[in-house]
Amino acid sequence: MVGFIYNVLLVLTVPAAFVYYAWRVLISEKSRDSWRENLGALPRLADRPEGKKLIWLHAVSVGEFVASLPLQEEIRQLMPDVSILITTVTRTGNEMARKSAKSRDIVSYLPLDYSFCINRAFDHVRPDALVLMEAEIWPNLLEAAKRRGVPIILANGRISDRAMQRGQSWQWLMSWAFSNIDHCCMQTETDAKRIRSLGARRESVHISGNTKFDQEGSQLPAEAVRALRSDLGLSDDEQVFVAGSTNPGEEEPLLAAYERMRNGITGLRLIIAPRQIERAEEIRALTQDHGLKCARRSAKGSSGSDYDVLILDTFGELARVYSVGDITFVGGTLIPKGGHSLIQPILQGKPVFFGPHTFKTRDVAKMAMSAGVGFQVNDANELADQGKALLSDADRRAQIDAACRRLVSENQGASARCAKLVAAEMES
Repeated sequence: MVGFIYNVLLVLTVPAAFVYYAWRVLISEKSRDSWRENLGALPRLADRPEGKKLIWLHAVSVGEFVASLPLQEEIRQLMPDVSILITTVTRTGNEMARKSAKSRDIVSYLPLDYSFCINRAFDHVRPDALVLMEAEIWPNLLEAAKRRGVPIILANGRISDRAMQRGQSWQWLMSWAFSNIDHCCMQTETDAKRIRSLGARRESVHISGNTKFDQEGSQLPAEAVRALRSDLGLSDDEQVFVAGSTNPGEEEPLLAAYERMRNGITGLRLIIAPRQIERAEEIRALTQDHGLKCARRSAKGSSGSDYDVLILDTFGELARVYSVGDITFVGGTLIPKGGHSLIQPILQGKPVFFGPHTFKTRDVAKMAMSAGVGFQVNDANELADQGKALLSDADRRAQIDAACRRLVSENQGASARCAKLVAAEMES
């Protein structure tokens, strides 16, 4: 009955959805590359050789795809011949997936959660397991997988404060959706309690940890850092402030904080990595309004080292670029976005600043602050004062580096735990 009501509600949205989607395809072109897959026309993988196993792994965007990488590696170690179909919702996530995919893997887009789209997709793919990353709950997708006997694993699961509020408002639907999941591998005890309260079966819920702590090459070796600094036009004695995953409304206070820090720190450089790289020109103009010399990473070779601010407008580099920073900041936190990955700078042994809005990264923020490697600030003035203090204290930064290593070491292993569940379900 719940499924019937949900699908009736979806049918009622069809006229509005058609207009909106036509605009995305024809006018904004945001869905120009994805519309066929969104309607269920995924690659035809159902006729693969007998015994050839396929996992359908869904990661909505860049952050979730990054979290899936160590899990993919663990799965391949347990099942070397498996192929993985990776689907995303966003274009940026899809581009990163295509860049990182192995030769035998396939990258596509997630179908819309209308029954005809989902059933068409399953007919094309016929996966042996469905793995969803973090918080991707699509009721018809889950119901179709369960009906076809496809095991479902929620990996690196988390329930943010806002997701919990929405889930409680739609408890009747969430209980039906979550009850179809075979294994909910949650990041923390809080996430486990929340998903059980929303309807997940108690026996299906496991506390596995955060797969992002398992990322390959956690801390770049010193030689690789030196090479990267040289490639970025940075001399050995220059200090660097790296601000990653910034959103509209955050660059202005970051630039203000940077200018204040420069008053006492000679030669300090700022690297800004916007969450949406298409905003690079907008940020460049803002930087020039502050009277600062600006360069774009995509114009490599044209700017050399003659800049105050470098805009990192390339895919897939931010995780490594954190390694050249003396202090770092993670965006989505000075505005009510909820925050992006705090783990990436911690993996590089760097102190990480963030604003007050961390409802999507709640537990990692608490862990970072408890370990003495994370620092919450409310505005540009606090960021400038605390940032300058850390830039002036090399001994404290060395202590933070050691604390980061301990924090990472204590929290590794989530990917292996999830991968074992996936392999066991496929073998059974």
